[in-house]
Amino acid sequence: MDELLSMLNFMGMKEPEDLFSDVPGSVRKRSIGIGSGLDEHQVVERALELGRKNSIGMLNFLGNGIYDRIIPEAVNYILSKPEFLDSYTPYQPEISQGMLQSLFEYQSLISDLMAMDVTNASMYDGYSALGEAARMAYRINGKKKILIPDSTYDSKLSVLKNYVWGLNMEIIRYKIGNDGMIDLDDLSSKIDDETSAVVVENPNGYGILDKNVFAVKDIKKDAALIAYVDPISLGAVKPPGEYGADIAVAEGQQLGIPMNFGGPLLGIMSFKMDHIRRSPGRIIGESVDSNGRRAYVMTLQTREQHIRRAKATSNICSNQALLTLAASAYLSIMGSSGLKKVALLTIKHSRMLKEKLSAAGIKPYFDTESFSDVMFRLNREVMEGLASRGILGGLKLTSLIKDTSLRDATFFTVTEKTDAEKIEKLAKALEVI
Repeated sequence: MDELLSMLNFMGMKEPEDLFSDVPGSVRKRSIGIGSGLDEHQVVERALELGRKNSIGMLNFLGNGIYDRIIPEAVNYILSKPEFLDSYTPYQPEISQGMLQSLFEYQSLISDLMAMDVTNASMYDGYSALGEAARMAYRINGKKKILIPDSTYDSKLSVLKNYVWGLNMEIIRYKIGNDGMIDLDDLSSKIDDETSAVVVENPNGYGILDKNVFAVKDIKKDAALIAYVDPISLGAVKPPGEYGADIAVAEGQQLGIPMNFGGPLLGIMSFKMDHIRRSPGRIIGESVDSNGRRAYVMTLQTREQHIRRAKATSNICSNQALLTLAASAYLSIMGSSGLKKVALLTIKHSRMLKEKLSAAGIKPYFDTESFSDVMFRLNREVMEGLASRGILGGLKLTSLIKDTSLRDATFFTVTEKTDAEKIEKLAKALEVI
């Protein structure tokens, strides 16, 4: 007890209840009232009874990084196999041929999806993958300025700042224009001989499919081009390899991974072959064993546990092997035609959302094509009213970007699951509210 109080005191707290101070008092209880003297079966029954009081089955119009998409049942079946579910990152990799092959297949699938030369064996999540990409750009050219769009969310910017802090790199924001796309003139004016990397997002933080990313390669000079993309959008949108990206990163949660209250996630990172020696993490290669049989090996293990620390490119201690397997299974099951269908359905539903909400008197912020996240002009706080009608949404832009002039901007998000009936229900609820 003394140790507990000491830890609480260190954190500026007085009692264990203070740990839950962020939970509103109206929903916080000191006891769930299970009672005493119950056997195991009775405890389970009581827990299920309490669980049934939770709100379920609400329509979900939340997104902006984590998305509710259809996951084929076969993905969960494959992940549940004990030889995968119980596997840890192989430190003696040649013993773990099955896991190594799954990582090799993941690398191959993602490289095709991104239209890039090489993919590493995964990162922690999309945001930290961006941080690693910025450090990789520094290793490529030794320069210290990074240009990022002013639509980048504060949480993503915070991770990026943490990753480049030790390198004393300078992060400079460039403008997104009134059409919701990159202001190429503003970006061009900020690129100089000290620019290490230009980061582009497609779709960007405003949810816009930004066609101006295709022009950045012509104005970036010697800077590395880092593209942060939505992997599902690549079923219908040109991949980063086709518009000159040196490094492409993404959050892979949408590729067969449930939302899971926000994690675990999957960081995707691909790059040009010219930069492979400056990449972080590890890469799985195909070789042959002493008997001439195909074998998979862990190669380019450039993390500090494997080589001299001064020569390491990162301290990544694990890959997201189970989640890469989910992504591989998802992409293999969907195929290129299935992925294209999901991407086009998402775009169709975002157009429908704009149409229906416009008819209800709520105008989209931009006329430009959106993907999943659609931003509307909405001055009123509507979330509580929607929740009372069984709808989750919308999300204020100011909760994602504090320093923004778009104070009345609110997001509603669609996926392939968001059909016309659900959008109509949202529109009618907003009319009433």
